[in-house]
Amino acid sequence: MDVTPIPGAALGAVVHGARVTGDMDKTRAEEIRAALDAHLVLVFRGHEIPSDEEFLAFGRHFGHIPKTGLTSGAHPDHNEILIVSNLVEDGRKIGVGDAEWMDWHTDYSFRPRVSQIGFLEALEVPASGGGRTLFTDMYALYESLSPEERRRLHSYRVRHALRTGYEETIEERLQGEVSLGESTEQIQPEDGTSTIHPLIARNPRTGRQSVYVSSLNTKRIVDLAPDDSRALLDELLSHAGRPEFTYAHTWQPGDIVMWDQLGTIHAKEAFDPSERRIMRQVVSIFDDPKAPWRARVAA
Repeated sequence: MDVTPIPGAALGAVVHGARVTGDMDKTRAEEIRAALDAHLVLVFRGHEIPSDEEFLAFGRHFGHIPKTGLTSGAHPDHNEILIVSNLVEDGRKIGVGDAEWMDWHTDYSFRPRVSQIGFLEALEVPASGGGRTLFTDMYALYESLSPEERRRLHSYRVRHALRTGYEETIEERLQGEVSLGESTEQIQPEDGTSTIHPLIARNPRTGRQSVYVSSLNTKRIVDLAPDDSRALLDELLSHAGRPEFTYAHTWQPGDIVMWDQLGTIHAKEAFDPSERRIMRQVVSIFDDPKAPWRARVAA
């Protein structure tokens, strides 16, 4: 397996020679984990296209893959697989998404068990190169702050909620706000469409800390007045997309991109709606819902 940093990019590396299947041994899985810790975004190329079952099995080497909970937009036989596409067939969308700009987010931030790793595969992509996916490093944002600013952010909690328009496609029993308080009730992977999390997350593997907010799903810093919350979120999110912190991925058919969901946020650029774009996606989540929130304030 060869891992090559992407020239001129703030983050990311291309991986050749990896088998994207479920029969990968633990040593190779740990090598991939270490590469992800170092580069935050990995682009797999030159591999055989995995079946749906192999795609799921590959992802499961890196954590639990939950069902999407979607009543439409997911794979008909594997609800864990999200179909991301702008196509409409027989009057119905075949997946979720469209050709418009999709704002900055990290998947499942609105659930109590947030995502640790994302996997997105290109089945069909616009020939023009449109529909790029952008990744911004939110560890770098935290590390750029002064000690005083970091201490202040550690004291805040943030409400994350599913973006408007998706509620009608989520099973009704999975809707509603979930608390990570003192309840002893077991939290299921698909629970909830709104959750309050600390503003600062910590990667349990590396100890790096990130500013865990996004434009799409972060609704409010609950410890601040609405106007103060909006002003601080806007200030923090002005970091997103800055070239020195961002990698823009131009898709090739067959690409599988794997990324750190705790330390990055991502967005999709608009493309010509007459062009076809079909992707499949899975995410792995943390087994322990409290694992990413054991942040440490530097002395």
